[in-house]
Amino acid sequence: MVWAAPVRADYRDSIAVLRIGLVETHVAATDPVKLEAIQRAFSEALGISVDIIKLGSYAALIDAHASGRVGYAIHSARSFAATEAACGCVRAFRSPVAADGSTGFRSVLVARDSAVRPVGELNIGYSSEASVSGWQIPHQAIRAGSLAMPKLIRAGSVGSVIELYQAGEIDGFFGWIPDVPGDAGSDPGRLFGGWNQALIETAEPLRIIWSSQRIPYGPHAANRSLPDDLVEALGRFLDEMAVSAPGLLDIFEPLYGGGYVRPDPEDYRNLRGLVEAQSVRKSAARKP
Repeated sequence: MVWAAPVRADYRDSIAVLRIGLVETHVAATDPVKLEAIQRAFSEALGISVDIIKLGSYAALIDAHASGRVGYAIHSARSFAATEAACGCVRAFRSPVAADGSTGFRSVLVARDSAVRPVGELNIGYSSEASVSGWQIPHQAIRAGSLAMPKLIRAGSVGSVIELYQAGEIDGFFGWIPDVPGDAGSDPGRLFGGWNQALIETAEPLRIIWSSQRIPYGPHAANRSLPDDLVEALGRFLDEMAVSAPGLLDIFEPLYGGGYVRPDPEDYRNLRGLVEAQSVRKSAARKP
């Protein structure tokens, strides 16, 4: 007797269409040609139909992913943490690597070398309350008691912060530096990823006096309802993109160019406090 070998089932037997969520501010989302190239590449790699769903904001992306209207989404670090807090139904399976080898960033407080007073006596600039690295993470540290409250000066933008520093109106400011695995992460020359460094260097030298824990770059995340083999296929496709389709990587990850790594499930824990605090504030605002 001849027994027929069983046909191995895979995600293509249960998933007809993969819907990918992308905020409309993403570079690719603004160009129909680039969007079509991404959609076609994913479809060919996975062997199933792919639809890219453009969302108007990260709040809309969070809602779409938490509700299952999209199965896979490209998040910011904070939007992923918020989605995870909202439903517990997503998993980060890859996060991008920048061209400089960094896999995340640290919020830092820098001050001019001559400012040797306690932090509570320093005039410290920050861009705006919307900035994760320049306000929200430091503010969380201040509330937790791990950083003293300085005399805060709101500048409105990073450029304005630097101008205030050049003019001698502030002793220092909050910013961010890239976090490269194995690097000590204490070089003020890498502030803002090196952006406007020449301008910063025209003023008095800076030193880092406080640093947050590492915050990884925003991940690629899948709804936990997606089959494991589909998520594995997505991961392989992203891992191979830098070699097999470098042009596609430039479109898909315009801000990063170093490929991808597997994030630790706990990598985004440092943002949970921000998400929880925001939820508390919203709940309080809705009360009569």
